[in-house]
Amino acid sequence: MIKEALKNKFIISGHRGYSHKYPENTLLSFQAAIELGVDMLELDLHLSSDKVIMIMHDNSLERTTNGKGLIREKTCSELKELDAGGWKAKYFEGLKIPTFEEFLTMVKPYENLLLSVEIKVEPDDVACTDAAIAMTNAFGVTHRCVFTSFDALVTDHIYDKYGLPNLGYDEKYMSNVKPDSISKLWSIGVPLHDMTIEHTNMWREKNIWPCPFCPDTDEQVIHCIENGGAMVTCNDPLPALYIVKERGLR
Repeated sequence: MIKEALKNKFIISGHRGYSHKYPENTLLSFQAAIELGVDMLELDLHLSSDKVIMIMHDNSLERTTNGKGLIREKTCSELKELDAGGWKAKYFEGLKIPTFEEFLTMVKPYENLLLSVEIKVEPDDVACTDAAIAMTNAFGVTHRCVFTSFDALVTDHIYDKYGLPNLGYDEKYMSNVKPDSISKLWSIGVPLHDMTIEHTNMWREKNIWPCPFCPDTDEQVIHCIENGGAMVTCNDPLPALYIVKERGLR
């Protein structure tokens, strides 16, 4: 499903949901992005100390919760005691770190919604990948997913073991890159400062879809479209939604 979608339309992904306006990687942020009309949700996964798949960007808790320490050193129960909304604004206090299971329960009914599932770089990131794919299989949504990572051990594993769509990055941004790692990628995340038509054409010639991040202004979105992007991942999807519709790309 996801391969066909990317070939047939310009994809707009909500980065950690609608993170410009809502606390990132919370169910509220994801629901808000869905209601905006994004094609895809981007989210980040870690394993807790008791091997529950949790949704959070940072390895540590300090920036987006009232906790301290590493997420991998806390149990799911301990993580669920934390506030994951108050850092953004006081009226978001009480929001919790979601589990991947809670997220999939929420998004399963949206049958056309795509998922960009990033496995964060951790000592157990390959194990997290296996657990995440087992869960998307159980929910029947794997066909809607692209699995991503900055660790080539993960993107290689996704390709070698599962043959699923994967998204990685230029080798200067990736860890554990082997000689054939880049050739195993289905898609590639491209920072805005790398977005040129020459750069994106290089990836397209290798049959790798270039997906820039994170254009949040009209000018940035237009730059990505005019320089060959196949998908944009946005903190604020509104400019992209408007411009892509205006240009008849979706």
